[in-house]
Amino acid sequence: MKVIIVGAGKVGFSMAQMLSAENHDVTIIEQSPQRLQVLEDKLDVQVIKGSGSSKSLLEAAGVHSADMFLAVTQFDELNMVACMIANRYGAKTTVARVRNPEYIEDKDFSLNDLMGIDLIINPEQVTAQEIAEIVKNPEALSVDYYANGKIQQLELELTADSPLLGKDLKGLDASIPYNIVSIVRNRKILVPSGSDVLKLGDRIYLMARTADMKAVMKMLHFKPRRIEHVTILGGGRTGYFLAQILEKSRLPLNIKLIEKDVEQARQLSENLNHTLVINGDGSDYQLLEEENVAASDIFIAVTNDDKINLLCTLIARNLGVKKTVCQMKRTEALPLAEQIGIDTILSPRLLTAGALLKYMRVGNIISVTLFGEERAEMLELIAQPDAPVINKELQRVKFPSGATVGAVLRDNQAIIPDGSFVIKPNDRLIIFSLLKSIHKIEGLFKNGGRQI
Repeated sequence: MKVIIVGAGKVGFSMAQMLSAENHDVTIIEQSPQRLQVLEDKLDVQVIKGSGSSKSLLEAAGVHSADMFLAVTQFDELNMVACMIANRYGAKTTVARVRNPEYIEDKDFSLNDLMGIDLIINPEQVTAQEIAEIVKNPEALSVDYYANGKIQQLELELTADSPLLGKDLKGLDASIPYNIVSIVRNRKILVPSGSDVLKLGDRIYLMARTADMKAVMKMLHFKPRRIEHVTILGGGRTGYFLAQILEKSRLPLNIKLIEKDVEQARQLSENLNHTLVINGDGSDYQLLEEENVAASDIFIAVTNDDKINLLCTLIARNLGVKKTVCQMKRTEALPLAEQIGIDTILSPRLLTAGALLKYMRVGNIISVTLFGEERAEMLELIAQPDAPVINKELQRVKFPSGATVGAVLRDNQAIIPDGSFVIKPNDRLIIFSLLKSIHKIEGLFKNGGRQI
């Protein structure tokens, strides 16, 4: 697949790194000499210096034959114009990072119709949506939905008081259907079998029908929590989007938002209806004490500074906040953050890459979720009519190691399958897979594919 990426920032570099590792033909257009040098030193990709809005430069990059065109610079207008030109020159699929909500929320203004942009991605909005789901499901470390929301997946940690400790998976109560599709243990991702024994600190990815999830959690002895008091640190786009989402959620929430910049705080106060906006420094221990942050059920740090987010989240934990969420833009710091007791660490880059990757996969893939610094993916795909798996029981399909089926949607009905489940044409399957097995999975479910 030929891919052109405009912009070599965090998202652009990450996408180039992943795609070049999969042997795609990647070309990056970037104006900064320093970033170009980093690309040449670290990645096996073609690099071109210049603007992504230059017609001659796009022609030189091979835009006429591009399967995918990604414009992910920090400038919305440049991204949109670059995609418009690429679309006119024949690029099959165009994707633009657009952060200004005015371009997205205007119902009379379609970037797809006007400029031929197939996907608009807003990292801050994607991150805010993910955090809002965690607020709604506070028992979980992360939350994902599949099959039009009919299937839910929760990431849950086994603590010292869990009755599941020391039990093997096949011995767990399964009177309500569910699947444990993966386990993260000591930062290693495992695809479990029935004989695997659950241990203290394990993070399990539990998948069930959304309507059954609360009953499944109760059956497995996970204690329900309730969020009433929310504190958000950082009034940038992510914090603002999050407060908006929570205000519209109709949950009985008391929301505080702390913002250091006085003018930004004033604008937030004017634009938010049910959020108490506090102008102050969230790293000031005395301020957090005075504002009774200790009474918060959840503390969410989403400033643009990873160090501030990390420090303030640790302060909040020290004050006794029950649950903490920390945004980390630099993924190299994720292992450290995971080791110091923060409940949920979110990477906007990983969330954004997951949204982009569905356009890079084959076999009618609908969505992609990245796990563990891109070491695994959850694929939501459609079984094509002439695929090798059609009319076979799951237990007879030669799935590659490191892959498992979590759920199926058939005729709009969500199913948690067992080994005797027979795959039919157009079944929509949610499959967990380690990266090494992705292409083999794709081959199983597409027309003309084969079992490897």
